[in-house]
Amino acid sequence: MTISGEESQDWKETLVDWVGARWRWLIVAVVLLFAFNHLAGFVVGIMGLTAFVNRVVGRVLGTRRVVWQVQQIVTDSDDFNEDAES
Repeated sequence: MTISGEESQDWKETLVDWVGARWRWLIVAVVLLFAFNHLAGFVVGIMGLTAFVNRVVGRVLGTRRVVWQVQQIVTDSDDFNEDAES
């Protein structure tokens, strides 16, 4: 029969041995986790920047279209008034 203190000590020793044998791979896993986290942040940042630029360009093009339409209305209304007077 074993004492419960010995069982917990065996479990701890097993864990220490396992970590001691694989510490390099654990460090590699942590480094890869941070690298993938930074890569994901970079991708999300690029997507956000693209969405922002798309919104700004859309507003600029929309404004240009409105200005062009107003210019056409002003120009066409002058031509229409001249035709009606003659």
